[in-house]
Amino acid sequence: MRKTIVLAVIVLLVAGVVFAGGQGESKGPVTELPGAPAPFDGSTGRQLHIAHLSYLVEGEFMQMYRAGLERQANELGMKVTVFGKQSDAQAQANFVNQAINLGVDGIVIQHGLTETMMGPAQQALDAGIPVVAFDVDLQNPNIPQIAQNDPQHGRNAINQIVEDFNGNVDMAYVRVAGILPLDKRDGPIREVVAAEAGVNMVAETGTLDSPISVRNADQAKAVLRANPNIQAYLAPYDEFAKGIVLALDELEMMDQVKVYSIDISTQDIEMMIEPDTPWRMTSAVNPAEMGAASVRALAQLMAGEDVPHDILVEPMIFTDEMLRESGVINMEQLIEAFPEFGTSNAARSPWMP
Repeated sequence: MRKTIVLAVIVLLVAGVVFAGGQGESKGPVTELPGAPAPFDGSTGRQLHIAHLSYLVEGEFMQMYRAGLERQANELGMKVTVFGKQSDAQAQANFVNQAINLGVDGIVIQHGLTETMMGPAQQALDAGIPVVAFDVDLQNPNIPQIAQNDPQHGRNAINQIVEDFNGNVDMAYVRVAGILPLDKRDGPIREVVAAEAGVNMVAETGTLDSPISVRNADQAKAVLRANPNIQAYLAPYDEFAKGIVLALDELEMMDQVKVYSIDISTQDIEMMIEPDTPWRMTSAVNPAEMGAASVRALAQLMAGEDVPHDILVEPMIFTDEMLRESGVINMEQLIEAFPEFGTSNAARSPWMP
C-alpha cells in the first residue's frame, strides 16, 4: 500500500509541473459535421476554436476531465487551447482576456472563485463568446452550470459512514470552504451529522495547497495523533482521501480508521483494492464524461440551441468490496464492468458524434 501511495504522490507532483501556467493547443481541419447546424456545418470555412480555463489542474480527476473535454471537442471538429494554473484566481481571470484576444468561439470555465470570475465571464459574453461553467457558480443566467450532483455525493458518503458504524462513530472531516462542489457536498453532510446523535465530528482540516495529497496528509497526521479515537475520515475529494491514506500508513493506523471519499481514478482503484486498505467507499461520476458534457453544452450554445441553466450528472457508489469482486484495476475496466458509469445523456443533441 505504501508503494502505491508514494507513486500517487509522485504522479501528482509531475502533473503539477506539467500544468503550472500551462497553455496547449491541438490543431485540425475545417470544422464540418454532416447534418450539423451552423457553425458546425462548415459554413465558417475554418476550424472552430474553444478555450478551457482551469483553476484546479492537479490530480487525476482534473487530468481525466481535461482528456474527456479534449476528446469530445476533437469529435466535434474543434481546436482547444488550454489555460491553467493551480489555485491561482487572478491568473484564471486573466486567462479570459487572453481567450477573448485569441478570438475563440467558446469558453469552458472549470472551477474557480465566483467573485473573481463573474466579471471576466461577463466580458466574454459581451464580446459575443458563449461560456459554460463546470463547478463554479458565475451567477449568470446566460451561463449554463455543469456539475456532478454534489449534494447527493455528500449524502452518499456520510450515509455510508452512518450505516457502517450503526450511527455511533467518532469521525474527522476534510473541509475547504469557497469551492462550489465542496460547499454543495458540505450541506447534506452537516445535516446528517446534526440529525445523528451518535455521530461525533471530532476535527476538521483541509487545504488545496499543492501537492494536495501531501499537504492534507500533514494536517491529518496532527489530527490523528491528537485524536486516536477517530474511527472514520470523510474526505469529499479523492486527492484529500489519498492524503488521509498516506497519513494512516505513516502512522501505522491503517486498520484503525476507515476512509470515505468522493471521486474516483485509476490510482484510487489501485489503493481501494489493496488487502489492507482503509479506503472503504467513494461516490463518483466519470471525470471524462464531465469534461465531455461541458463541451457538448458549449457546442449547443454555439449552435443556438436552448440549454438548461443547470446540467447535472448523477453519481454512483463504489465500495472496496465491489471493486474487488468485479476484478477491476483501472478506470477503463471500471467503465467496462459498470457501463452506466461511463457516459450520460447530459447536454446531447442528435447531430453530435
